[in-house]
Amino acid sequence: LRAIDTLTCWLKDDYAMKLGSEGNDSINLIRSNVEKMDTLIKGILDYSTISEVKTDFYEVDTDSLIEDIISLMLPPPNISIVKLAVLPVIRGDRYRLQQLFQNLIDNAIKYNDKATGLIEIGVENGKGFWTFFIKDNGKGIDEIYFDKIFKTFQKLENNPQSTGIGLSIVKKIVTLYGGRIWVQSELNVGTTFFFTIKK
Repeated sequence: LRAIDTLTCWLKDDYAMKLGSEGNDSINLIRSNVEKMDTLIKGILDYSTISEVKTDFYEVDTDSLIEDIISLMLPPPNISIVKLAVLPVIRGDRYRLQQLFQNLIDNAIKYNDKATGLIEIGVENGKGFWTFFIKDNGKGIDEIYFDKIFKTFQKLENNPQSTGIGLSIVKKIVTLYGGRIWVQSELNVGTTFFFTIKK
């Protein structure tokens, strides 16, 4: 994929005038598809290695982790991300926890169709578990798809930005942490993902 991307980049730079508009459009299409394949392969690799990589758990400040994720993602100006409370320090692996939160926040951004989007992140202190939630005011999900969305390569709509792996990665990480994940949603109102992590 890298070789194809490099070669098409050279073609575009060196022969742009000779290729013409149709040729350049074809080169751009090739490069776009290479990028999609690269994203898909990385997603498959992430999914396949979650349970194989054994790392020591250590204290992770999820409050600062969320701040870092938001600053890296640069959400669109019409979408606000709000923490409803100071998030706790938990035991885990920072990289996996970043994957978990980032996938859920990314989905909340990607599927928000409102002029003023709102994503709320919070936590409830339960017995033996932290229950985190990420709530949005986006498109919502029909109840019949609540189980389907956590399966690998399952997409509810033909969105070229989606690989269909993100939520299956989320579920696998939550399961690895001994927790569970579920969703509540109402069409055209919004969606809330809940997941638990052991204390």
